[in-house]
Amino acid sequence: MLVLKTKNGYKCEVPETDLEDLVPKFNFNLDIQKAKKYYEENGFIVFKKVFKDKDCRYLINAWENEVKNFKGHLYRQATAKLERNIFNDQNWIMNPILNLQSLYIKKFPLLRHGFEDIIASNNFLANFISLVINDKPMIVQSMYFEGNSVTWEHQDSYYLDDEIVGNMIAGWVALENIKANAGRFFVCAKSHLDDISEMSIENNVADNHDAFIERVNKQIQDKKYKVLAPKLDCGDVLLWNSLTIHGSLDSQSMTNSRSSITFHAIRSNSKFFVLRNSLRNLVSDTSFPFNIFRPKDQNKIVNRLIFYFESTFPKVFYKFKKIAIKSILKIKKGDKNTLKD
Repeated sequence: MLVLKTKNGYKCEVPETDLEDLVPKFNFNLDIQKAKKYYEENGFIVFKKVFKDKDCRYLINAWENEVKNFKGHLYRQATAKLERNIFNDQNWIMNPILNLQSLYIKKFPLLRHGFEDIIASNNFLANFISLVINDKPMIVQSMYFEGNSVTWEHQDSYYLDDEIVGNMIAGWVALENIKANAGRFFVCAKSHLDDISEMSIENNVADNHDAFIERVNKQIQDKKYKVLAPKLDCGDVLLWNSLTIHGSLDSQSMTNSRSSITFHAIRSNSKFFVLRNSLRNLVSDTSFPFNIFRPKDQNKIVNRLIFYFESTFPKVFYKFKKIAIKSILKIKKGDKNTLKD
């Protein structure tokens, strides 16, 4: 058992073997109602061997062949901005990419189709999530991780959620055996029972994001949550609620990567709640067991034009984006004050 810490210093006992892991695992062929009950009570669940080894290997090969040799810009998980690949000494990409379902098909056919045909076509996951949220799930965001970048403690709902807060479900798919020192995914059980993610001008993502993280840290301290980093092997999946506090541990390894894909799904008949201030009606691809929303789909000319402007004039683009976010939040705050009056 390794003892590691989260980005903000919370202790986590990380199991190296199955015997050390106290988090229950569920077989995707059995105990579906029991699994649903566990998810609803704890805010997360782990399913074993949802994906075949060969499919995981296909996705890793697609990443190796199409992304690692790519010299241009791609949207990134941590910033949602366009960046070039950043490599560490092990030649792992450290800035994960955002929205595999929206990659340009001419440049990334294997990875885009692999995400659709393997992740979005998994009937078990689609059916289980449908059972929990009472609707066909729609994937609204996805990411691919290779390097073991540390992620701060947070609730997803601050950034994105279902129209009914707490109804979004996210999934973390292990594409390889994730070693204990490779920067494991962690969760705080039962933290989904408290919503601390409402965004305001005081804690907005544009320039007061630290205030949100501080609130999450205070919640962990006040509630004395235990940080859990379950052992995940190739093909395993961890699902969690949009209000479950989670993140990824700082890696201690120079030899073990963390190849994995995450996705976030809401109800297909719901509106998409973005930054807790914007409800959006989405148009999705209904061809798969999961419906798929494709933000900034690079197969569309208009999005490639925006991509060009954003990558060519980033300072101007992101300045206007920041102003827009703050303006919306000020309008929202004004509306609330009017209602109080």
